[in-house]
Amino acid sequence: MTKKTLYGFLFTLIAFVSLSGSAYASTSDAANLDAKSKNIKEWTVLVFMNSDNNLDEFGLKDINEMEKIGSTDQMNIIVLQDRENSVARRLYITKDSDETKITSKVIEELGNYDMGNYQNLIGFVAWGVNNYPAKKYVLDIWNHGSGWKKSKRSSRGISYDDQSGTHISTPELGKVMAAVHESIGKKLDILLMDACLMQMAEVNYEIKDYVRYCVASEETAPGDGYAYDLFLGPLSENTSMNGYDLAKIMVQSHAAYYSNAGETSTQSAIDLERLENFTNKFDSLCAKMTELTADKNFVKDINKKVLPFTQAFYYPENIDLGHFLKIVQRSVNNKEIQALITETLALYAAGQNPLVIENGVNGFYTKNTTGLAIYFPPAPLEANYRELKFAKTNWALFLDSYYRALGSNK
Repeated sequence: MTKKTLYGFLFTLIAFVSLSGSAYASTSDAANLDAKSKNIKEWTVLVFMNSDNNLDEFGLKDINEMEKIGSTDQMNIIVLQDRENSVARRLYITKDSDETKITSKVIEELGNYDMGNYQNLIGFVAWGVNNYPAKKYVLDIWNHGSGWKKSKRSSRGISYDDQSGTHISTPELGKVMAAVHESIGKKLDILLMDACLMQMAEVNYEIKDYVRYCVASEETAPGDGYAYDLFLGPLSENTSMNGYDLAKIMVQSHAAYYSNAGETSTQSAIDLERLENFTNKFDSLCAKMTELTADKNFVKDINKKVLPFTQAFYYPENIDLGHFLKIVQRSVNNKEIQALITETLALYAAGQNPLVIENGVNGFYTKNTTGLAIYFPPAPLEANYRELKFAKTNWALFLDSYYRALGSNK
């Protein structure tokens, strides 16, 4: 199946969903923005493209994919691109058929720019909302990603700028989304993270009050990232679609593209409006599991029967939450635990309003991926995990109790 065939398939898909639910062409000063850009359109897609690293070639490819579709009278596509060994530029993406060069208008050159400074991401969104207002927004953070935080020595996050040596941490990402919420005057419709390993409970919990849908990957992502024309095309054809529809199509088009390419991939869409309700039920389960850490057999079952068989990712301490729950349910002989897991899973990826609204997986080694990762370290929680909002849930309480019990059982 070619991209063109996929593109036609997605047009059909979005019609169904709607019923059911390297050269730059020119430069100019920001003061010369086209007056038409002040019109309120249906969608503005803001891409924070940090290719000031070894992803530079893929950034050019992705912009050319965006140019296959281009901005329309009802959709703005705006890119802030910082290239390796070059200056940062703001681009207004326009349609062309030349896949060998970028022809979109350069709105402004920004010189040396720190894409790892979260304040610059806040500023980009505020500028985009002011100059390209819309009813609905996508913010795409494009770069390397690595989840929440790694250790006392190095922190995890997203948008690594090789030139400055900085990146955006998970708590800083929460600050960004709070500021974006204020700029837009409502929740951001979709946060797309075209990066590795960002679809984690810890990351989503940090941003849940400010974003409606989060689209990201549990596992490392192919360098190619998104095939942008495959979701921007359907969006340009039907800009009346809502965030729910578009988030699902993002995941479906990503999965179809990498299935066609024969590559391993994960991608999912999380409805963050459902996260609090899910977490409340999950908290009840974690509280019960904490109680059971007093039972040596329970601790042994988690250590020997559950963790070794749970879907894990590039960082093995990142495990798939849904798969973990299913294995606990069948491995732990406790009726209350089994009942609580059934209730928790009903809010996770089943029922009428699940947390995971779409999950697209390719590859044997990711076959048990269900849509959301969570941190289960190989040793007691490090201090910087406590900085996360998710550390206030009973998951951290369970991990603390589990490792105390594991240590005393040795």
